[in-house]
Amino acid sequence: MGVFAGVRATVLAAAVLAGSAGTTAAAPVVVAALGSTLSADGQPGTGGASGSLGLMVPVEGRWAFGLKLFVDDLGTGLTDLTDPNTGEALGRVGDLHRWSYGGEWCAEATLHAGRRARLLWGAGFGYGRQESDRRGDVLDAVSAITASTSASFLVPASHGHAFGLTLAARRGFFSTNADPNRATNWATAALEWRWQGTPKE
Repeated sequence: MGVFAGVRATVLAAAVLAGSAGTTAAAPVVVAALGSTLSADGQPGTGGASGSLGLMVPVEGRWAFGLKLFVDDLGTGLTDLTDPNTGEALGRVGDLHRWSYGGEWCAEATLHAGRRARLLWGAGFGYGRQESDRRGDVLDAVSAITASTSASFLVPASHGHAFGLTLAARRGFFSTNADPNRATNWATAALEWRWQGTPKE
């Protein structure tokens, strides 16, 4: 519920900022990314799919603030499957799976803005949850504060769209006392799409 409340608060903040600045206010930017997790320090830490969705509100030209939701698959372990009657090896199957999700308040700075490319740096601070399961049965779950930093290289397109690549590092302050295999650091590489509407759109 906290994450969805944050989304509503971000939308409201965008409306307030736009209203207070009059017709010259920049429209909010929708941000979506899809890629892969890398270098997770937990077990399993083989990586997997990564995705995020956010809404950023431009403020004072080069700055933007908003909220992003993230889902990161941290990895799936494999185990040998054998016939219980004969002991014959039947191959390898997925075993323990670990993933993390949550939401972060984010700030972004535009480091370079040209006609052909833009370079952004971002930082986030929020709350996330990490779970491990075996074929759908949750074995362990923990929640904690998260922090992240990212760099995005974007190529502007028509009608407010932009496409590019985002590299990010995330730190989850998850306790490892109960499970030392929990991941606390990982990275993501993703293709990113952005859209900023205009009054005519």
